[in-house]
Amino acid sequence: MLSPAPSWPLDAPSPLWAKLSRERFSTPRLEGEIRADAVVIGGGIAGLATALAFLDRGCSVVLLEAATVGAGASGRANGQVIGTLTRHGPEAIAATLGQPFLDLVAGSADQLFALVARFGIDCDAVRHGWMQPAHSPGRARRAAGLAAQWARAGAPTEALDAAAVTRRIGAPGYFGGWLHRGGGHINPYAFTLGLARGVAAQGAHVFEHSPAGRIRPEADGWCVTTPAGSVRARVLALATGAHSGPLWPQLARSFVPVTSYQAATGPLGPRADRILPGDEAFSDTRQDLRYMRKDREGRIISGAALALQPGAALRLPRLVRQRLALLFPELRDTDMSAFWGGRIAMTVDRLPHLHRAPGMAAWVGCNGRGLALCCAMGGVLADAALGRPEAELALRPTQIQTIPLHAAVRRTARLILPWYRWRDRREI
Repeated sequence: MLSPAPSWPLDAPSPLWAKLSRERFSTPRLEGEIRADAVVIGGGIAGLATALAFLDRGCSVVLLEAATVGAGASGRANGQVIGTLTRHGPEAIAATLGQPFLDLVAGSADQLFALVARFGIDCDAVRHGWMQPAHSPGRARRAAGLAAQWARAGAPTEALDAAAVTRRIGAPGYFGGWLHRGGGHINPYAFTLGLARGVAAQGAHVFEHSPAGRIRPEADGWCVTTPAGSVRARVLALATGAHSGPLWPQLARSFVPVTSYQAATGPLGPRADRILPGDEAFSDTRQDLRYMRKDREGRIISGAALALQPGAALRLPRLVRQRLALLFPELRDTDMSAFWGGRIAMTVDRLPHLHRAPGMAAWVGCNGRGLALCCAMGGVLADAALGRPEAELALRPTQIQTIPLHAAVRRTARLILPWYRWRDRREI
């Protein structure tokens, strides 16, 4: 009988990414009062990219992290760098959110890898491309159309037939797909730590173990209190993602936090050479998504969602192993050596949303594309908080639309997963 992968709490970074990270970063909690031009709440990639944008605009910055840098979704992601959105292709993005936002998304992976170079971040960055294999003939045709659309948007893409996908994955099972050569994969925890190191070196004051307990407007800005101190700043940016809570209650009711689980094999040795031989990452076209990438030691890191959460530490690795074995039968008896999960913010329309009040801004809606998108959105969030005119922002601010019966939806949204699986099986 195969043993379950070790469990891991939801308030800590991935055990695997922490083990593999050569980046280190830590900083004390805030004590006493401090003043700055801007205060950022949230120590993940979104918050750090926003803090860096404030610095690049000449502002002094304080960043508050409730736990430790990278303890949220940024440190628990699969690590795929994807310069697209989940449900919307380029034409739909341009029609819905405008050409400037399409341009931002198209360049988002470039921004992430530019930050790796700017700060010399040691995060096992690999830029050999990202694939979207198609699980049905109809999806293969749509994938070819997406490749053409993204090429017109300036991305380095190409459509792939079934034989090309088989060669790149190392196994048959898909009907075609498309490749985005600008994508890749990283150790997301190491990237987050390295970005924090770089932002701090640029002059930002970063404080861990400093949860924002209350925010209140003042005559000349905002005051944010923590258990041992306070920050007074002219502008405020919330970069709390799926962990947004009572600081802006309407914001927290505008999305559904969903737990995404990850599991990893042990190092596969020579077997790893024929699996994803070009070292791309991939996420397929199913609504119940299947995806994987390798790490530097030859592990396969994949994941899945669960409709019911009890027993996830045993059930999820078993499910991932079964799915891997469909592509690679030799992995049928492979132990899964690590397991973890993290919360991502899912919006109803699967699009990101920017919101602001005077001197304050926030955005939510990574929808599973957080690594690159968070890097690209840093400048947008900083500019929105600083009061830049709406017409000059790549993503236009909107009024918060709360989800009716949010508490019930939050508890039951994952139960749609069996329907997704049924649709995936029937798609032609």
